[in-house]
This record gives sequence, C-alpha cells and structure tokens, in this order.
Amino acid sequence: MQTVTVTTDKKELLTSIHEPISGMLDLMSQLDNIKVNTVPYKNSWTAGMLFRHVSKSLNAMSKAMRMDGRPAGRDEAEKIPELKKTFLDFSSKLKSPEFIVPENGPYEKQAICEELDHSFDHLKQSTTHAELPDLVEGLPLGPITKLEILHFVLYHTQRHLNQMKKICEALKDM
Repeated sequence: MQTVTVTTDKKELLTSIHEPISGMLDLMSQLDNIKVNTVPYKNSWTAGMLFRHVSKSLNAMSKAMRMDGRPAGRDEAEKIPELKKTFLDFSSKLKSPEFIVPENGPYEKQAICEELDHSFDHLKQSTTHAELPDLVEGLPLGPITKLEILHFVLYHTQRHLNQMKKICEALKDM
C-alpha cells in the first residue's frame, strides 16, 4: 500500500520514502542478472535502467536539499497536491529530464542495488540540516520548497515502484 502524506516531519517523510525504495529492492532481488537488463515490453526501461534513473534523481534531489534557499513567500506545501496528482497518475507517461535519463547499461544487479541504497542514504544526510520551508530555484520542477522536494521524491519513487512491479510481472513470462 502506498503512503500518501503531507507531513512536514523530516523523519516521517524519509520513512515514507524508504517504503517504495525497499519495495523496489525486494522486487529486484527476485530477478537474475540477465532479467535485470532485459527490456520487458515495448518502450520500457530495463529494471537496471529504472534503478539508475531513481538513483540519479535521488542524487539530484540530495544536491537540491543542500542548496541555499530563501523564504518561499507562499505556503511551503502549495505544490504537494499537484506533485501527488502528476506522479501518482499511473495512466500517464511522463518524460524524464535528460540529466536523469539512465544509460542503456548493462547493469550488475548488486551494484545497482547498492547505488540505490547509497543514493537514499545521501538524501537522508542532505535532509538533516535542510530548512524545509526554504525555496530553491534552478530545478526542472521550477521554484520549489525543500518540503515539496521531499514529497516529489516520495511520489516519484512510488511511481517507479509501480513501474518495477509491471516490469517484474512482464519478465515472469520471459
């Protein structure tokens, strides 16, 4: 079950983000190294590519959490409903910004799992001293508060857990 939250508590948000990451790692554990690099259906990434994409996104958001921010001058949670609606609409296809598009691979299962774990640890560290009401700029999401960034990470990761489930289901028949 997906956690949908509008909390402002860092620890609670990071726990919520850990759930889909853990789910993705559990699903990956069921795949062998060949299936990690197998395209499951037309216009899909491989499981390895999906993990690389999520890791790159987590790393970018970790960097954003360390950026200097300024007072938002608006409700710090204003964009959360829009982010939730966009990323948890599994019927829509979204285009990834170029800087987090994964390389074609091949990927080694253990290494890509360790990268995802490391990227999440990096996000946790970056969040420790972040002021969540602060607004940062220069991201593909436009001017966004650090609170909204953590909600983006939650919904984005939940979206890709759903995608990982579809990939694993398609690979069962291969």
